[in-house]
Amino acid sequence: MKTTIKTILMLFLSLIVMTGCENDSTIAISEIEYISFGDTEYTVGIDPGGSATVVIPVYTGNIVSSDRTFNISVDGTNAAAGSFLVPSNVTIPGGTNEGSLAVNLSDVDLGIGINNILIEFAADADTFVGAATEVNYSQNCSEVTATLAFVFDFYSEETGWRITDALGGIVASKPIGTYAGRASASESIQLCSGRDYTLVVTDQYGDGMFDGTNLGSYTLTIGGVVKVSDGGSFGATQSNVFDTN
Repeated sequence: MKTTIKTILMLFLSLIVMTGCENDSTIAISEIEYISFGDTEYTVGIDPGGSATVVIPVYTGNIVSSDRTFNISVDGTNAAAGSFLVPSNVTIPGGTNEGSLAVNLSDVDLGIGINNILIEFAADADTFVGAATEVNYSQNCSEVTATLAFVFDFYSEETGWRITDALGGIVASKPIGTYAGRASASESIQLCSGRDYTLVVTDQYGDGMFDGTNLGSYTLTIGGVVKVSDGGSFGATQSNVFDTN
C-alpha cells in the first residue's frame, strides 16, 4: 500500500506539472502540497472493557525541511459517544513525506453493532487532499458454544434454521435440504456471551416437523443449560428468543 500511495502521488504531481506547462506557467513541485491517508478503510475489534489504537499512515506529495501540520475533521455520528479519540491534526516531520495518525478506540457502550468514524483532512485552499478514511470497529465477544439438536419427522429435508442477533443479523444458519435422509442432527454453534439471540426454525411445506405420525423436536443448550426446547408442531416458522448469559 505504501508503494501504491507513493505511485499515485507521483502521477498526481506529473499531471500538475503538465497542466502548468500547457498554461505556460511552471509550477515548482516543491511548492505543491498534497496529503493522503494510507488507505480508505480500517477495521478493528475491541475486547470487552478494553481499548485499541489504530495507527493510520499519512503521506504528502513532497518533502520539505520543516515540520508541517494538517488539520483533521472527524464525523462520529455512527459511533458510540465517548468510544473514540482522534487528534485534531497530524504532523509530517521535516525531511520526510510520511507521518501517522493514532486513533484511540475503547469499549464504551459499543453494543453489538459496527461503529464507524469518518476521518478526513480539513479543507485548505493551499493543499490538495486525498480521500477520507473510515475506521470501523466493534466489540469482540467472549465466545460460548451452543448445541442445537434435532429429532426429525420422516421429512427431515424440509427443515432449516437460522439464529439472528438483536439487530436481525444472521450469525448462523442451515438451509432447507441440509438434513435430507437423517433421523436426527446436532450442530455446534459459536455465539457471543451476554447477548440476546433468536432461533428461527423453518419448514419448507408449512406443516412443521410433523408428518402425521412422527412429531419432531429441537433443543438448544449452552453449557448443559437448556435455552430453547420445543416440539415440531408448528407451521412454516417458529421463533424462540434466548440469551447467552
